[in-house]
Amino acid sequence: MTIIVSGSLAFDRLAEFGGMFTDLILPEQLDILNVCFLVNKVERFQGGTAGNIAYNLTLLGEKPFLVSSVGDDPDGLDYLAAIAGWGLDARGVRTDPNLATAGAYIATDRAERQLIFFNPGAMQGDTAVGWDDLPKEPDGTVLGIVSPGGFSAMKTMCSIYKEHNAAFVFDPGQQVPVFSGDELLEMLDGAMMLVVNEYEHELFLERTGLPAEGLFRYTQAVLVTLGEKGSRLDTPKGSQHVLPVHAAKTVNPTGAGDAYRAGLLKGLDAGLPLISACRLGAAVASFCVEAPGTQEHSFTLDQALDRVRRTFKEDLKL
Repeated sequence: MTIIVSGSLAFDRLAEFGGMFTDLILPEQLDILNVCFLVNKVERFQGGTAGNIAYNLTLLGEKPFLVSSVGDDPDGLDYLAAIAGWGLDARGVRTDPNLATAGAYIATDRAERQLIFFNPGAMQGDTAVGWDDLPKEPDGTVLGIVSPGGFSAMKTMCSIYKEHNAAFVFDPGQQVPVFSGDELLEMLDGAMMLVVNEYEHELFLERTGLPAEGLFRYTQAVLVTLGEKGSRLDTPKGSQHVLPVHAAKTVNPTGAGDAYRAGLLKGLDAGLPLISACRLGAAVASFCVEAPGTQEHSFTLDQALDRVRRTFKEDLKL
């Protein structure tokens, strides 16, 4: 099935903080917060939600179609060249002549907590691609993921998928605070799955005013990633815990969630049961944390399947 990945294309500046953020933040003084974290080093890496998901999908043997934007600047040109190097169709990537390519500034402390500051740049326009311009299977089907990007594009892509009864995953991520509760539920309505991390899940529920089980009025399943604790798949029938997959080494957790989503999409595209697709996602995420950036790792589909086999004792057939 054709996989459509919409979201951000950005360059990440990753910084390491050797201490703990919580040691320098005084909870009783948050109203006058003014703190400096001295970081050890800063490195520039290609990233962004759509770029990270697409990169991992190419390692899994897929050729996803990207819907995003870059600026008409050196960063944007570098990214377009990388996409071409992956062998992907970049017709869905708009180049904005007036804005810079998006950029994220991410600091990680010793407990792998993160502080993230994001400049949307070229993402600020509506970068959505109309239904007629999306590549589709001969029968008209697609599998989409709406990952964090420009808020207008996220709303539009959800509407397009819903209008055409197309299968899609809603992955609002760090954009949850941008939307009202009604907007979040409107975008979620009709999605096959909601994917969020633990904090985003709580924020989503707070924004919408729903209990956790209330989400199933809008979607079939909710996947909550739990960092080093693994992930949890919630459905109307109950919850299933997905163990974390052991990595050979842990260098930086940035991008692991996007890598997970790529494995999840690969599994859904192959028709795997939801829990099996989540296990493949966990395996793909384990490779990402072994490298300093979000697109610096490499693996094969066979290697990912081997990690699923060793961790979950499940032999996936793809």
